[in-house]
Amino acid sequence: MSADPNAPAPVFVVEDDDAMRDAIEALLQMCGHDVRCYASGAAFRAAIDAARTGCIVMDVRMPEIDGLAFQRHMTEAGIALPIIFISGYADVALSVKAMRQGAFTFLTKPFRDQDLLDAVADALQVERATRAHRLEGIDARAAFAALTPRERQIMTDMTHGEPNKLIAARLGLSEAMVKVIRAGIMRKMNATSLPHLTRLAERHDLG
Repeated sequence: MSADPNAPAPVFVVEDDDAMRDAIEALLQMCGHDVRCYASGAAFRAAIDAARTGCIVMDVRMPEIDGLAFQRHMTEAGIALPIIFISGYADVALSVKAMRQGAFTFLTKPFRDQDLLDAVADALQVERATRAHRLEGIDARAAFAALTPRERQIMTDMTHGEPNKLIAARLGLSEAMVKVIRAGIMRKMNATSLPHLTRLAERHDLG
């Protein structure tokens, strides 16, 4: 059964301090977030491979697996959820390293509630857009691969702005036949217009 697309994306909280973890959970739940808490990076690692949406709030300094090590594990596993690191230490070098490895942001304790809420809202918005782009790409590449070689060639010509008359002359077809093939391409690619098809081709390097 597929997930409800209207359900709130989960916020994974990974924090070994019980009081801090409970406080973050209460704050996020109060604002309507689906919060899932873990007391260590090791505990979260057992669940992260199934997580394909949402964002992570994680203490950067934890026993067993610290935040930076966990971030590297995610990169190696191809898991692209944004990470909001939190730390009780104002360590500039550590925050710079985390950001260079792809962290979404870095908050130093004690942080304002609103700063965390804003960071979570921004991270979820970015993740939704990234996920939508990724899923669109999967569908578009699958549809493009299912086209015949001639359809792929004509689609490339279409998205490069070539008129039917020129395409027909080069392929030895009638303009009427090119129009029929173009209509089939639009249908198979689930494109609503030529500009839409062109954007798909450009975004996902089709052709």
